[in-house]
Amino acid sequence: MFCEVKSKGGDRHGDPLEMVGPEKVARLCQAVEAWLAAHPELESLELAFEVVAVRGRRLERVVVTL
Repeated sequence: MFCEVKSKGGDRHGDPLEMVGPEKVARLCQAVEAWLAAHPELESLELAFEVVAVRGRRLERVVVTL
């Protein structure tokens, strides 16, 4: 499981999930690929990636398709 956690300092700064767009997901996928290249023994694992938005005292989890 790979996870990206985002928060913002209030509603006027936008939604934390807006910070993880297609470009960010592509960079995260590259990081996962590099990590797997360094750990070939784990290549058969089923991987998942999610974004967690911190909104005050609440968390919202969103699964991202790699």
